[in-house]
Amino acid sequence: MTKTTLSKRPNAGFWSNAKSFFLPVGTQMDPAGVRGYPIDLRVKADTPRTLPADMIGLDALHVGATQYGLGCYERWLAGEGSEWLQAAVTAGRHLVGVQAPDGSWVHHDALPHTFPLPPPWVSGITQGQGASLLVRLHAQTGDEALEHAARRALLPLFTDQADGGVRGELGGRPWPEEYPTWPQSHVLNGAIFALWGMRDVALALGADDVQAQYEQGLESLAANLHRYDTGSWSLYSLFPHPILNRASSFYHGLHVNQLTAMQQLSPHPQFETYRRRWAMYAGSRYSQTTAFAWKAAFRVIVPRNRLLARTLPWARR
Repeated sequence: MTKTTLSKRPNAGFWSNAKSFFLPVGTQMDPAGVRGYPIDLRVKADTPRTLPADMIGLDALHVGATQYGLGCYERWLAGEGSEWLQAAVTAGRHLVGVQAPDGSWVHHDALPHTFPLPPPWVSGITQGQGASLLVRLHAQTGDEALEHAARRALLPLFTDQADGGVRGELGGRPWPEEYPTWPQSHVLNGAIFALWGMRDVALALGADDVQAQYEQGLESLAANLHRYDTGSWSLYSLFPHPILNRASSFYHGLHVNQLTAMQQLSPHPQFETYRRRWAMYAGSRYSQTTAFAWKAAFRVIVPRNRLLARTLPWARR
């Protein structure tokens, strides 16, 4: 087993600096099946415990529970003890318990982001990661409730945003939306995490219909990656802010790692092209300096404040 260096911090800071917080490529992936997660989320699970209040309350961001569960599962795979599998199962069963009948994990608070998202809302990243966690737990426990919940978790990804789902459109192709904003935000990392949920359900449960959706998603990703390339850095999203939303160094590094993993799981020439290009940007002092300066300007022009964001003209529907 390859040893992976983990971040010393579990979350990004204000600037999401890749030196202080990073998520490496998973070392226990199976390109032919479902085993380790493509991105190593062990840093999201510091101890096997009862889920804390910020993951289970009415105002919880459900992605906290999905990532905690996947991190626990990865620690179990790494041989850190059976208590980690039990912690992952606890997270999975919590998610089953709060899942809506249509498969969604609903958020009841407005999103304090750089774009407005009033409640109730659903997140493509949560749906995808939730499905990925549940199929892994089903494989270990045989619990049919976990299997059914994993299948239901994908339904919002296959439902148009206008109909209450999180399927957007980019370049005439389907695009899973991490945040179903209007105008659509097209967050890159969230779309890739959502696609992995489709892959995992298709392979683990033999779902041919889901496999077809996954393949459509892969083609959409490949066809649209150029939109996120500035010539010196990657973009976090395509939301029409008054200034481009370049990725922080953490998210830029995550983009590189996601494409590295995607190239192992579902190879495509465009994935390798942009993986190499963005890795080159990350190693350039000029690109690093330019990206930091641009991000600083973005934070001034587009503050991360829900109240102010609602007053901005480009945020109005």
